Amino acid sequence: MPALGGAAALCHAAPMIKIGTLCYVDGSCIASPMTQQAVCRIVEVVSAPYEAPHAGYLPGTYYDVAFEGWTFYCRSDKLRPISDPGADVGADTGESLYIDEKLRAA
Repeated sequence: MPALGGAAALCHAAPMIKIGTLCYVDGSCIASPMTQQAVCRIVEVVSAPYEAPHAGYLPGTYYDVAFEGWTFYCRSDKLRPISDPGADVGADTGESLYIDEKLRAA
């Protein structure tokens, strides 16, 4: 894990997910066989963000997440925060719902 200064630098690079936030693990997440059990599930973030631990990992920001008594690492781009109202998850305009309903009516 990076020193405090490194964690502060990560905060400016991307929105930080707070410890305790519940997240959905995106189905496109490529995980080890053990970690695969958390894909497409709700997990809890249990660490501050950190850089990839070594060159064998894809570069980026990682978090430790808890699921069913296990702790796994997960890249931030595979986590979708669901319990943190302040998390930057993008604006849902409802536009796709409107388009789907227009197509059904046609």
